[in-house]
This record gives sequence, C-alpha cells and structure tokens, in this order.
Amino acid sequence: MNTASNPANPVRQVVLIVDDTPENIDILKGALVDAYTVRPAPNGQIALKAAAVVPHPDIILLDVMMPGMDGYEVCRRLKGNDATKEIPVIFVTAKSEVNDELEGLRLGAVDYITKPFSVPIVQARIKTHLALRAANLKLDKQNQILLLERELITNIVLKMRNADVLDERNIRYLISPVESTAGDILLSTFTPDDRQLVLLGDFTGHGLPAAIGGPLVTFILHEWAARSASAQEIMETINAQLCVRLPTGLFFACILMEFDAKRETVQIWNAALPECLLIRAKRIETRIASSLPPLGIIQELDFNGNSVQLITRNGDIICAYSDGIIEEKSINGEMFGAERLESFLLKVASGQHNFFDLMAVLHHHSGKMTYEDDITLVEITV
Repeated sequence: MNTASNPANPVRQVVLIVDDTPENIDILKGALVDAYTVRPAPNGQIALKAAAVVPHPDIILLDVMMPGMDGYEVCRRLKGNDATKEIPVIFVTAKSEVNDELEGLRLGAVDYITKPFSVPIVQARIKTHLALRAANLKLDKQNQILLLERELITNIVLKMRNADVLDERNIRYLISPVESTAGDILLSTFTPDDRQLVLLGDFTGHGLPAAIGGPLVTFILHEWAARSASAQEIMETINAQLCVRLPTGLFFACILMEFDAKRETVQIWNAALPECLLIRAKRIETRIASSLPPLGIIQELDFNGNSVQLITRNGDIICAYSDGIIEEKSINGEMFGAERLESFLLKVASGQHNFFDLMAVLHHHSGKMTYEDDITLVEITV
C-alpha cells in the first residue's frame, strides 16, 4: 500500500540525530518520536551512511564535538553530496562562541542550538525548518513546471516565426537578439503587383513576453500583402489587432516601407523607432523621424498624413534600425548613439567598412560580447 495517499497512515518525516552522547540522543528521540521517524547516529561516519539511505532524512540534528569526524566535517561532506546537500542541518552543540556559530552557518547549516537545549525550542525549530523546506520544495516544483511551460511556449513561438520566409531580395540585415525569442522582428515580402514591403519592429522589452506578438504581426503582413493591400491598410490592421490582443503595457514600435513596383518611390511610416535614413551618393540625404506613437496603444489611431513619400534613385540605400544599437552603453555608461551609427553607415556606403562589421564596432564600444537589448539593422538597396 502507498501510505502517502492514505490519510489514516501518513508518511512520517525522518529526523536524523547525530551525537556521540547516548543520553542526548535519548532525550531528543523521546521528544520527537511521537511526531517523526527518528534515526540515531553515534558518530560522523554512521551519520553519512544514514543520510544516504533512501528515503533521505528530512532534517538532521548534528552535534559539533564528536571524536574522529567532527560535526563541521560531517556538514561539509553532506553539502558536497548532491543526494544530501539540500537536507537542512541544525547544529546542536555546547560550543556557543559567535565564531563557532558562524562556521556552522558558513558550511550550510540552517540553524544553531546551544546545549543545554530546551526541548520545546528544539521541537519548534524543527517544525519551522521542515515547513520552510516543504515550501521550498513546492516552490522548486512550481518553478520546474513554469520552466517547462515556458520552454514549450518558446518553441511554439520560434516555430511560428521561423515558418515565415524573409524575402531577402534587395536587403541585407543584422539581427542579434538578447534571447532566442527576440522582441525585434524583421519582415520582407512582395505583393502580387510587385510592391516590396519591409517591416522592422520592436516590441516592448525582450525575451518571451516581447516575442509573443511577432507571429501575429508576421501573419497580418503576409496575409494582407498577398491580398495586394496598401501599406497603410496593413499598419491600420496591425494596430487594431494589437490593441485588441496585447496586454496593457506591451506595445510595438515599427517602421514599414513600401516600395512601388518600379522602385521609383518609397512610402515610409515610422511609429516610434529611431530615424530612418536615406543615403544617396555616400551621404545622408533624408532622415525620416517618427510621426506616430507605438502601435497597440491607441485603437483609433489616424494614419492619414503620417507617412513620408520619397522619390528614389538607382543606388539609393535606406537604413532602419531598432534602438538597441544606439542605446548600447560603454563601460562608462556612454551610449553608442545615432552619430556613431550614421558615421559607420556612411563608411559602409563608401566602402571603408563592411556592413557586417557593426557587431565588432559595438563590441569595441561596449567592451562586452553580450548586449542590453535586441539589435536589428536593415539596409534596403534601390
């Protein structure tokens, strides 16, 4: 019979008492035997063997001064063993100096009771630490469940995002996410009438919470592009759906570019991202600043008159980027900044730098290989 499921015969928690004085063991055993299963151990070697027996003790009362292996060494070995390191240890000893107590706590003991001890105090301390251990075990189990659920959701989001093809015609890009589920997204597709739509977006924050909106935006862009919808219709639809489906506090900054079939014009909507750049003849010809708030906040957002149309020439380059690049800080707290990025992009346009050198440039500035925010840069050639 599994007694764990029988309320009339519950599993008793196990207390291991380690003391070389039989009288002390008898006193503690008498005080605890009605509520717990008690295992006595008269020395350190036997204590280690008793602790290794399954089921392991739920708590250990450990004397410090014992012949041979003292209590400190027993505790050190218990904490060095994966099978016993999580068992709470309470030192019960006549050593009452502060340094003695500190040594026990340093080795991983949860409490320290001095002799002569009060039985009610010992009982109360055991009850408290067993309750704490039970709470910690419950919390660990809940955390494991949450981690498994997060891993499952992460895999779903990644599959949903990776299933969509980024049409790489006319573009090159860099993406460096903080986590596998990035808050930045980059999409490019063509409509049946041969217009190219390029969307760079940045959800609030990074990681899984920021990534959950990505598949929805991706679906809308591809679905509406396949219907030959205009870029403005796509922006309006994305905003409306995000307002309905995203939780409060999660929103979407983005730039959407619409190139006509002959690539003679480009219409650009900038909703709360850094300035989009038109580079012509190795210099910055135009900066397209944000004229809209992030999407997903205002349901009735008016997109009319909030875009910029540019006449393009052969060889023009349009660059857009998320704020993770310019906000990357050095060790001294100095941001990389738009000026440095623009200087880098002009050197790329003039052939002095390779586009993909940006990560090395950022690393040189920040002094580290990891970044504080998702980083995305896209360059579209006309």
